[in-house]
Amino acid sequence: MKKNITRIITLIFITQVLLSSACLIRNSYGTPIETEVGFGTAPVIDGVIDVTKNEWNSAEKLTISLFQNLVNQSDGLPIDLWILQAEPSPNIYSMNFLIRFDLHDHSSSKYDNEFIGILIADWEDSLNFTDAKIVQFSNISENTLEYLDYNIVDTVYYEDTFSDGEGTANLESNEVIYEFSMPVENVEGGIEDVELDHGLIFDFKIVFGNATDYDYPEGILISNIVSIDLKFPPGGPVYNIGELLMSISTIIVFATIGGLYVFYIYRITQLKKEIERIRS
Repeated sequence: MKKNITRIITLIFITQVLLSSACLIRNSYGTPIETEVGFGTAPVIDGVIDVTKNEWNSAEKLTISLFQNLVNQSDGLPIDLWILQAEPSPNIYSMNFLIRFDLHDHSSSKYDNEFIGILIADWEDSLNFTDAKIVQFSNISENTLEYLDYNIVDTVYYEDTFSDGEGTANLESNEVIYEFSMPVENVEGGIEDVELDHGLIFDFKIVFGNATDYDYPEGILISNIVSIDLKFPPGGPVYNIGELLMSISTIIVFATIGGLYVFYIYRITQLKKEIERIRS
């Protein structure tokens, strides 16, 4: 009996450690940048910031760098990263990204096939990026580009049957602005896309590269990861579902361990009484 209880307690402890580790492991990707994103007016996805309409004013505005190696970070490309959730327009919440940077002689032919992509990992599978939204130039000096939607299986990019979201870009002098929008709480979304939802934390990988024949991921040159907490809409719940589930699992596991320990003490006490009764 003692051995069985010990084994059960050991297994429960190992399970809890594994569950906790799943939320902490950041392997070779390094440590993601963490941020929370609230709500504002949905921007027009056109590659232009309309200051007359206060476009992107409510966005979470970060300055980050993209690196060739996320563990040993050096010589990165600095970018402006603006992130904004928008309320239904017309009936679907959206997650919006603006990425802005400049390069010397940006309109030259060497950047003709430049692209920016946003890779997404499901909240239950941190850093396993299975969805990709890409704006790919084919002639940057003429602003010729296309928006592409892929699902990723074992690092292989498969173009989605139905494109989800939208994206575009615009080059002015040496500065380029990329804009993306993707649905949140989209119940009609396909299985090829990560389903974004409020109250959860998702990892987004911003990638920059050059691809002449849609050769992803080979064309990716530099990247960085942002871990985003999608806040609930105004008036919605204030708790984070992922943290709540982790807290509940922790309570259940340790309550079970405590219960088994009490039962173990009780059985030992009863056994001692039984031995004393037999000896007497």
